[in-house]
Amino acid sequence: MEMIGLDIRVENSYSNNLYKIFDGIDLLKYVWEIHTDSILYTENGSLKESLFRDDLLNGEDFLRCISRDSYYMIFVDIKAYPIGSKSIEIKTFEDFSKSNCEMVLLCADTIFIEFYCKDRSVLDKVYSSCIENQFETKYLTVEDVSGRSFVA
Repeated sequence: MEMIGLDIRVENSYSNNLYKIFDGIDLLKYVWEIHTDSILYTENGSLKESLFRDDLLNGEDFLRCISRDSYYMIFVDIKAYPIGSKSIEIKTFEDFSKSNCEMVLLCADTIFIEFYCKDRSVLDKVYSSCIENQFETKYLTVEDVSGRSFVA
């Protein structure tokens, strides 16, 4: 069976879960599209509601954002494309499979994360990072995700 994704459960708390999930992945190879960013964090004593400053980030800026010590994810929709490739609107698994998009991370209601990746070695690294961080994690097959919505 072809593995294409992960179902991840994290604790309902402030953390830097995106950094933990993407640990060991070369984030600089991608352009990061931020479609939904409902992530709370504190900066200079005031509460902010968006972790990402722009809807389109290079790898360095994406890494800088997710490397913060502590933030609280509520809803997130992130899609990663190889630098120089064309992006399209992705609403379903079928859209994802036909696109140049390499990775999708969706978070709903803080604790429910779905991660999809076309590169099995990257998928396995993310799985290992999740297990190391004691996140409840299971692989998803193409059959599991066929027909799923890819919008947070």
